[in-house]
Amino acid sequence: MNLMRKALKVKEHLENHRHDPFAIRGLELTESKIRRLGKYYRKRGILPESWKYDPQKLNLIVNKSK
Repeated sequence: MNLMRKALKVKEHLENHRHDPFAIRGLELTESKIRRLGKYYRKRGILPESWKYDPQKLNLIVNKSK
């Protein structure tokens, strides 16, 4: 959940600063890590097999968990 919050904050930053290459790269790395951890947790049975990271629904997921 913390990684998803981080990705959301970077996305909000990119809305105002579209050409920030460090933020773009940071978002890529964060989303990649979320996908890797999701794969790990699905294999271990902690997350359901149908779970998938969707950047379009990120805002709903993070706000729902608060």
